[in-house]
Amino acid sequence: MHELSIAESIIELLEEHAVTHKFKKVTKIILEIGVLAGIEKSALFFCFDVAAQNSLAEGAELLIEDKLAQGVCQNCHLQVTTTGWYEPCPYCGQLLINITEGEQMKIKSLEVEN
Repeated sequence: MHELSIAESIIELLEEHAVTHKFKKVTKIILEIGVLAGIEKSALFFCFDVAAQNSLAEGAELLIEDKLAQGVCQNCHLQVTTTGWYEPCPYCGQLLINITEGEQMKIKSLEVEN
């Protein structure tokens, strides 16, 4: 379950930002996760609650927004939006799409208390 290591990394990142931006508690976190990132959202919610215990994010509300994948078709060279690895190009029908976005995760916003 790599979601636990992801949750622990989020907590570490929050603790680093708390020092540099001088806040003491995180009350809300919005993550943006690409649909191709391979992250199981329900597992991440559970693991985040576990990792956040006794930290500045304990009790914080975690929200996850899906980010659709983007790619460029190798056949017709058009930019396409996709939700899966093996979807055909909606313009030419080929399965030759180079994914350019949709595998990443980022903290989109935080609500904090001083």
